[in-house]
Amino acid sequence: MIIDVIKNYKCRLCDSRKLINVMNFRPTPVGDDYSKKPKLKKKYPLKINKCENCNFYQLSHTINPKILYGDYLYVTKTSLGLPQHFQKLVKKLKSNKILFKGCRVLEIGSNDGTLLKFLKQNGAHVLGVDPAAKKRNLVKTQTINKLFDEKLSIAIEKKFGKFDLVVANNVVANIDNLNGLFNGIDNVIKNNGYFIMETFSLSGLVKNNLIDNIYHEHISYFSIEPFKKFLRKRNLELFFVEHLNVKGGSLRLIFKKGKISKKFKKQNNLAIKKEKKLFLDKKNTLIKIQTKKELNNKNIISYIKDEKKRGKIICGFGASVGSTTMMYDLKIVKYLSYMFDHEKLRHNLFVPGTNLKVLNPNLIKKIKPDIVIIFAWRYAKNIIDKTKFLKSTDLIIPLPKFKVIKKFK
Repeated sequence: MIIDVIKNYKCRLCDSRKLINVMNFRPTPVGDDYSKKPKLKKKYPLKINKCENCNFYQLSHTINPKILYGDYLYVTKTSLGLPQHFQKLVKKLKSNKILFKGCRVLEIGSNDGTLLKFLKQNGAHVLGVDPAAKKRNLVKTQTINKLFDEKLSIAIEKKFGKFDLVVANNVVANIDNLNGLFNGIDNVIKNNGYFIMETFSLSGLVKNNLIDNIYHEHISYFSIEPFKKFLRKRNLELFFVEHLNVKGGSLRLIFKKGKISKKFKKQNNLAIKKEKKLFLDKKNTLIKIQTKKELNNKNIISYIKDEKKRGKIICGFGASVGSTTMMYDLKIVKYLSYMFDHEKLRHNLFVPGTNLKVLNPNLIKKIKPDIVIIFAWRYAKNIIDKTKFLKSTDLIIPLPKFKVIKKFK
């Protein structure tokens, strides 16, 4: 019998059982489980707990990865601006001599190989690991079609040796067994080698109200200090930290397997102080975000209900795991006629657990909705520019704060 969901009683970083609930959403299906036919889907709890011992935040429940990633649809190269972001990362690594000609690089969660391609073009010898690699149109890079763990790391080290650089972008927050993950990284990384990761940040979530970053795949919510202490036990010292605007608010963390200079320690302490100003160690911080969320939800729901009573055709734009969470938390699926998205892989699929079909945006002209909710609100400017022909369609931007852009009727 497959256990589909497990309740987490211990902190993923420090093993403490002192966990308190600080934020709640309505139960939702697996957010990226878009299907060819409308199906009823099992709903799972979606709550955030805080560790009172080390101030780490994590979901209260973890879904079995085989269920969670059964047919994963996300592709790096189709995510607006992300390839360019990775090109800038490669340039930064070169300028800091972390990346060099002949550098051996392993990427965990390499997706379609976009970053590996850029690294390879700059003289690196690259290897990717991704459990969904066979389902993607990969660029020409060697990729192991498996989930990276401690066992696989031993096999990789035996066959390929150790690496100068290990990269894990937008994947560490999705992994339950962090001890196993970093035992594996320790096995494959050279002494004085580097580990680089990017993840959406807890500080970005709090500062910018990025509540659509909370969903079942994101089981961990990182801030600098708890994670720095966790990795220090594995001789990985925080070398460099950077707050990024990508995905609304992210962290780039670079760790070195070995000693670092006082210059970097001082700079990293400044970044930690910046986070402390957001009171991430206080339980009331996310409780306040919860209150803000409920008020914002109330305003959105009230507006949509009133407009639907007037016979308006309401559609959504942006079919993603985050939009699934938002729709269920708002309880507005029944008011929507269609969902639009630029990603071809999602076209003609149904939003998880609903009769809501995802369509090509080219069909907006034919359907002529009265209202479009831009669930992909981070790309609102791009979507608004591409839908200028909708002269009488009102646009709703749900986050960070509910906003209606009225068009002339």
